[in-house]
Amino acid sequence: MRAFLALLLTASPVLAEAPKVITDIPPVAGLVAAVMGDLGQPVVLLDKGGDEHDLALKPSQMEAMTEADLVVWMGEDLTHELGHALEAVEVPKLTLLEAPETLKMDYPEGGVNPHAWLSPVNAKAWTGLIAARLSELDPENAATYAANAEAALAEIDALDAKLAAQLTGLKPFLTYHDAYGYLAAHYKLPYQGGLAAGEAHAPGAARLAEVEARVKSGEIACIFPEEAHDPALLEAFGTLGPALNPVGSDLDPTPQAWAILMQRLADGLATCR
Repeated sequence: MRAFLALLLTASPVLAEAPKVITDIPPVAGLVAAVMGDLGQPVVLLDKGGDEHDLALKPSQMEAMTEADLVVWMGEDLTHELGHALEAVEVPKLTLLEAPETLKMDYPEGGVNPHAWLSPVNAKAWTGLIAARLSELDPENAATYAANAEAALAEIDALDAKLAAQLTGLKPFLTYHDAYGYLAAHYKLPYQGGLAAGEAHAPGAARLAEVEARVKSGEIACIFPEEAHDPALLEAFGTLGPALNPVGSDLDPTPQAWAILMQRLADGLATCR
């Protein structure tokens, strides 16, 4: 990837109108924004405070997609409705979960875990893919995209090292939503999965009883609720950490969005000691 970016740097930058880019979620928008820099800002479809799994498009968003030059999104495993909408419009797409460069994980019960943006390895791979696609659409600014991507890769590496040091020595923890497998695998965390399995919105009685027993035995030290779900279900366990937001649904699509999200999650998880 770095070799490809080096090739792009040999181009002579000429000012041109940047492509109109639409993204599904803030962390993806952040990676796109970092590559675009001052040339433009992507649009993010997820509403502030929204649930990525329930993303539904407004008529105005559907119209905007018909005018877009590129849609960068995770894929139907995350935003099912967006997948249906994209079938109705002709627009170039970069589907990150389908990219060969993407590190993918499955849920324990089967099926692709779509929360792949929580892996720094993927963030770096996608930065290169985004730079390449933008350069194809806008070759006059290829050198700028390449330079911005190189800077973004360095920032990801620096944050990765910082988080690796911050996330050492955690006790076993469980989250409401089974969204953190990528982050846990990358930093070798004692993650016990989600209270709600896979994409389920609520756990069943058997699952609640199982978790209660594991908390009482000390096998699970902390449980983290999520901002999008009522914590009342978890309060009976008495081991709650701060509420997490795996998609950063409150974030603006700035170049810092992915890093802010990762740092927030690390700060929350680091309380489990």
